[in-house]
Amino acid sequence: MAKFYFNYATMNTGKSALLLMKAHSFLENGIPILCIKPSIDTRDGEDIIKSRTGMSMECLSIDPDDDIYVIVTNYCQNLIGADMPVPKWVLCDEAQFFTAAQVDQLARIVDTMDINVMCYGLRTDFRTELFEGSKRLFEIADNIEEIKLSCSCGRKAIFNARVDSDGQIAIDGDSIEIGGNDRYRPICRKCYYEKTAEKRENPWIV
Repeated sequence: MAKFYFNYATMNTGKSALLLMKAHSFLENGIPILCIKPSIDTRDGEDIIKSRTGMSMECLSIDPDDDIYVIVTNYCQNLIGADMPVPKWVLCDEAQFFTAAQVDQLARIVDTMDINVMCYGLRTDFRTELFEGSKRLFEIADNIEEIKLSCSCGRKAIFNARVDSDGQIAIDGDSIEIGGNDRYRPICRKCYYEKTAEKRENPWIV
């Protein structure tokens, strides 16, 4: 029976690399797959998943208004028409950027098409608030696993701090801003609150 997986972590934990290694392993063993990601992630182009290690793979780019269930259904029908095997797995990068409705569509793929879906993504934005897609994944995924990373102080990093050119942590702004190591830093809760105490109305660490 197919299952719905969510693997989450802070930035810089190698989520895309893990997805690509999983994809490579499946293909090496003759298991057909489909890779997808939200179109909002344009760092390496719309139709490619690329990790900082240099690994990359072509994928389908999903717009916010797209119905992923319909897209995957049509994709499978085209494969069947060409006498080719349909995917056993759908691998999703940057899943936090999917809408709640799209996460439900992924679940429908699992339950009605018997295709495993594995999502990789962030838990929270730079304001420490859940992304829409991540929230829904926590609510309905079958298997949820955390990919752990340490803060520079040694504690477990759980936040994605957005930093400016001076290395100062921002607490205001748009939830979504695409960026890499120059804009985001994995950080633990204690360090986050210590470094942002002067910017918050109710600091509980001073």
